[in-house]
Amino acid sequence: MIRKLYALVAGDCVPDNPDSTQHHEVLLGGFLYLQILKERIEELLSSLRLTIQNDLRAEANKLPRSKPVDFHDKRLFGQAFQKTKYNLGDKMTYFLATGNLSSGSGLDLQQVTGYTIVAEKLNFLRYLSHFRAVHRGSFFQTLRTTTVRKLLPESWGMAFL
Repeated sequence: MIRKLYALVAGDCVPDNPDSTQHHEVLLGGFLYLQILKERIEELLSSLRLTIQNDLRAEANKLPRSKPVDFHDKRLFGQAFQKTKYNLGDKMTYFLATGNLSSGSGLDLQQVTGYTIVAEKLNFLRYLSHFRAVHRGSFFQTLRTTTVRKLLPESWGMAFL
């Protein structure tokens, strides 16, 4: 890879074609759902930590209405959950309903919208083709390439060395 980078900078080779199938990545629904869920659980745990830290800080400063924090009490985390009023599935519900991603980190993805397409039911085979196809995403729909689109050899299952 380093040799290819040096050759590209020196002008000995041309840059890779972004339309080549070897440069496509497929993001499956389950992996995306898992990333959203993982981010939500991290947010939940950090808000629980902040709630308990605030309780400890109030106890240390002897503020009025502060109870001593007992980590052996089984109700401590239940009360912390009630204070945070955190819904774990609301962002997942929003994502599934709209196809738009609402994430603080962006989940290392190139787009935040356009994760769903409407399955047109013009005829039965057209309807089934939506479930067999790979959608490249709204990022690639707005991407303007200046190269000619062509079928490369690896698209036909042949690789020439």
